[in-house]
Amino acid sequence: MGQAYQLSYWEWDSFFRDIDVLIIGSGIVGLSAAINLKEQNTKLRIVVLDRGPLPIGASTRNAGFACFGSLSELEDDLQHSSREDILQLIQLRYEGLQRLRRRYGDEAIGYEALG
Repeated sequence: MGQAYQLSYWEWDSFFRDIDVLIIGSGIVGLSAAINLKEQNTKLRIVVLDRGPLPIGASTRNAGFACFGSLSELEDDLQHSSREDILQLIQLRYEGLQRLRRRYGDEAIGYEALG
């Protein structure tokens, strides 16, 4: 890892003095959190930070798909969790995907039902 960037007084004062919420990470989770918070309270001053000028984390490197798990993954999970826990996890993943589709629309996220 490179050396951490030290903000000057002026950068700190300009960008971070009057914020209510600081979100670390500009991937799908960070940006969704920022959007949800802003919808709940339009007066919130929210800053989203990422480690670089462009997002390079998991949201941009996961091959661009959202799913709720492969059969082999779920079978493996059954070795470590109860059937009820796995069914609840599948339900939560499915609901999360549906929430993404409702919020952004299938066309905007390139949704295709392929399996």
